[in-house]
Amino acid sequence: MSKMNAGMWAGTVLLIFSTVFFILSFQFSYLSDAGPGPGFFPIWLSGLLILLSVIYISESYQKRNESEEKWPEKAELINILLLLIALFAFVLLFLLFGFFVACFAFLFVLFFKGYKWYTNLIMSAGITFILYFLFNDLLGVLLPIEGILF
Repeated sequence: MSKMNAGMWAGTVLLIFSTVFFILSFQFSYLSDAGPGPGFFPIWLSGLLILLSVIYISESYQKRNESEEKWPEKAELINILLLLIALFAFVLLFLLFGFFVACFAFLFVLFFKGYKWYTNLIMSAGITFILYFLFNDLLGVLLPIEGILF
């Protein structure tokens, strides 16, 4: 058996992920009285993702010897780990303190390496308020501004 390259691994993980969501999406009704139901988009999107992941796996298999895809080096792994930690912290902060604190902290961490602290501060606060205005006022999706502790 040949060694799998990074593309084959990524495609396999994506295939498993999309298959799980495809199966779970059948718990929701496909159609409703007003048109597409809550299961319409998950079924189609996860089905399309299954198809694309199979295509990606087959292309990666055919090019497994000439592939230029490489596993992330140390610096890239640290960036991936930082992003995952920031995502988990966002969920925790969202539950504890609400949208403003969680979104601001998440954006501040993401922009930390690329901008000076005062630019980062302004951008994080600005984007947080723009997102709140967009969802709360324009789209009518009420975001919780209060959490368990605040």
